[in-house]
This record gives sequence, C-alpha cells and structure tokens, in this order.
Amino acid sequence: MLLTVGTLQAQNQPAQLPDDLRALVQQANTNYPVLKQQQQQIQASEVRVDIARTAMKPNVSGNASYQYLNPVAKATLPIDGVDRTLQFAPNHNLNAYFGVGQTIYDWGRTNAAVKQAGDNVQVLRRNLEITQQSLAYQVAAAYYGVGFLQKSLSVQDSVIRTAGANVRLLVTRLQNGDALQYDVLSQQVRVKIAQNRKIEIQNQLERQLATLTYLTGNPNPDISKALDQFNLEAMSGRVVTQPFNLANDTQSLLGNKDVQLAQDRVRQAETDILVSNLSGRPSLSFTGSAGFRNGYLPDINTPKFNVAAGVVLAVPIYAGKRYQLQNQNAQLTLNANRYAVENANAQVRQSIAQLNADIRSNQTRLVNLETQVEQAQKALQIANARLRNGVITNVELQSAETGVEEAELGRLNFQYQLMLNQLELKRLLGESLL
Repeated sequence: MLLTVGTLQAQNQPAQLPDDLRALVQQANTNYPVLKQQQQQIQASEVRVDIARTAMKPNVSGNASYQYLNPVAKATLPIDGVDRTLQFAPNHNLNAYFGVGQTIYDWGRTNAAVKQAGDNVQVLRRNLEITQQSLAYQVAAAYYGVGFLQKSLSVQDSVIRTAGANVRLLVTRLQNGDALQYDVLSQQVRVKIAQNRKIEIQNQLERQLATLTYLTGNPNPDISKALDQFNLEAMSGRVVTQPFNLANDTQSLLGNKDVQLAQDRVRQAETDILVSNLSGRPSLSFTGSAGFRNGYLPDINTPKFNVAAGVVLAVPIYAGKRYQLQNQNAQLTLNANRYAVENANAQVRQSIAQLNADIRSNQTRLVNLETQVEQAQKALQIANARLRNGVITNVELQSAETGVEEAELGRLNFQYQLMLNQLELKRLLGESLL
C-alpha cells in the first residue's frame, strides 16, 4: 500500500508480535471452524469452474431400449400365386447404441460461464481473507485484553496489600488509644471493596481466556508473555504514532478488505451482464450414434449395425422477454454494487476519522494520567508518613489511596485502549497482523 503521509507503526503497539501471540494466531487459522467452512466452499466453487468448462467437451452415453408395438404395418400381397402377409415393422423393437454430442461453437457462452464461476471463487476467497484478518485481530485484542486484566490484577493486589497494611497499623493504634474503631472499620471496608473489584477482574480474565479458547481451538492457550506487554520497559519501547492522515485516502484505502470485496462484487456483476447478453445466442453442436437395432427389411427382427451423424444449430427466437429481463436485472445489480464500493470507502473513511479522534483523546488523557500517577504516588507517600506519625485523618488516607488506584488503573486502561485503537487502524488499512 502506498502511504504518502505519516507512518503506520503501532501506537503503543510492539514493533514485533510476541511469539506466543503469533502462535495463537496460527492456531486460530488452523482450527477456527468458520475458516474450514469457507475453505470447503472455495473448493466447491472451484469445482463449479471445472463444471462450466465441460460444456465444450464431448458427451458420450450408452443407451438401450425395448418397446413392444401393436398393431404394426402389414400388407397382404400375392407372391407366386399365393397371398402372403408382409410385416414392415417388428412388434418387439430393440435398440442399443452409443451416442456422442459435442458443442462446436456457442458464441462465447461457455467462456463467459467459466469467467462467472471464477468471479464467484474470487469473492469467496476475499471473504476468507476478511475472516482470517478479522480472526487475527480478534485473537490479538483478546491476548492484549488478557495482559491488561493481569496487570489490573497486579494493581488491585497492590491496593489490597496497602489497605491491609493500613488496617493492621490502625488496629495497633486503636489498641494504643490513638485511633477510633471507625477508622479501622473504614479501612476494612476498603479492603473488601478492593477484593470484590479483584473478583470482577478475575471474572473478566476468565471470559477473555474463554474467548481465546474459542478463537484458537486451544483449551490452554499460551499467554505467558501477555502481562509483559504492559511492563514499563515494554511500554517505553513502543513507537508513538500520530493519527492516520486521510488526505490521500484514494491510495491509502486500497488495502481495506471490505473495499476490495465490494470491488470484486462489481467485477462479478459485470460478468453476470456478459453472461446475460450471451444467453440468447445460438449454439452449433455435433451429434452422432452407433449401435444395433432391428426393424430393417427384409429381416425386421434381426438387429443390424447402424450409424447416424449430424449437426444441430439451435437459434433462440422468442423466450417471453426472459433475456431482456435478465439483462435488466444484471445491470441493476451492477449499479447497486458500484454504489456499494462508494459506501464501503465512505464507511472506512468515517471509521478512521472516528478512530483518529479516539487516538488523540486517549493520547492526551494518557499524558495527563502519567502526571496524575506521579502526583498521586507522592501524595500517598506523604499520607503514609503522616499516618505513622498520627497526624492524618482516615478520610485523607482513603483519598490518597483511591487517587493512586484510580490513576494507575486509568493509565493502564488508556494504554490498553491505544493498543486496541492501533489494532483497529491496521485492520481498516488492510494490513496483515503477522
């Protein structure tokens, strides 16, 4: 694909896929039932191409028939002074022969039918490409979702540990008369809230793993490196890219699979018009047969070898406006498919424009959250120091803890959202994930 503005490295996306993600995508390509279904449909359609080619090949058949006929033509004639009855056709008619038929020329109808079948194969192949591409990006989204949730669990565990340590500290201070029972209960409630959030995150993680199992067909998908994608080292090593520039969308959108499918359907409709235009053309064919049959004078009951050969010119004269209506239908279908190409291009431009807005928004909020995380961590350090010295209220401590938790989870969420944004941008531009 030609890109005149900007680059397409991932926004907060690894330059190279992790090995375990690459393996998961390959497993999905091997095991996903829909891909197997579409591959079988392509093979069936390719067979139909071969079937269309057989229209110009000879047809050979073996035939045998028996027919009893009565009455038959007879005549009584005087022969040597004696009246004799002559029978001109047998009562028992036997016929056994091999027949051959061969189309000599059909004014391009067979070639058009072969092209039509080939266009159908191309549409099915494009659908397979779309499914493979969508599947790969679904696997990647689920994989990064697992890493995001694992990192969220790590953050939540940190919150639980901090809140638990504060509970123990406040219990000690309560025993010494330096704290209130209310302070202890408030921190204990905070621990329970954090534990419930952890349970919810674990539930989401299990659901993501179930999605990966469905997509890959692997009951135990390897996600060993998913968490590493959200470590500080990995995040700092990613290339930051500005939103995609749509100024030259005619070239940049050529790789979009949905646009390509719409273009394939236009070509398919153009071939349908060709087939429709040729359907009323004549055909010239050869027919022949060779075999044995009875009924030949003078011994009408004895089968004799016979040969027949000829040519047939079939010229359609009137078909109740069928060919005209078929052509009209094909032309309307072509017009509709051309509009579908325009709509597909418009939808891709709209999706990229909306995605650009999301990327800019998420980038801005992520920058703000980086500062917010640093400030919240410093505030919590000060709060913990004041707690140890007994010069802070429980409300102030909870506020500091909540600030850190919300800032870290918010930063993690926007990092994850930027990953998803870039995956979607690459998909819209028709890029392969592998």
